Amino acid sequence: MTGAQFSYIQRVLVCDDDTGCRLSLVDVLRACGYETCEAGQAGEALTVARKMKIDFGFFDYELPDADGTTAVQWIQRERIKFPWVLMSGAETVAESSVAAAGAVAFLQKPLDIAEVRRILRDCLGLAL
Repeated sequence: MTGAQFSYIQRVLVCDDDTGCRLSLVDVLRACGYETCEAGQAGEALTVARKMKIDFGFFDYELPDADGTTAVQWIQRERIKFPWVLMSGAETVAESSVAAAGAVAFLQKPLDIAEVRRILRDCLGLAL
């Protein structure tokens, strides 16, 4: 008898107050086989992370109630950890501060889908 292999669909949280950007990224992630959950604000992302197991996250830098790094800090205070990316349409975000906050990468909007896929492959170990 051989051992059964179990796999699950990995869940990605997308936190962006720009509905168009959020839905575009969600569509790409779903097409790549990921389950997604969405939030438009930092507090909403915290609520989602408390309810669901998150494997990876994309956070907009500028959210209505906090910045993306603060949103992740709120989540991590709950002892919920996952790799995450900070993304922004503003060019004023220093990549050194992104790394210091613990993000695995910074992505400039509009997002380069090939780069999104590479980051997910590198972080989650899946071929996309």
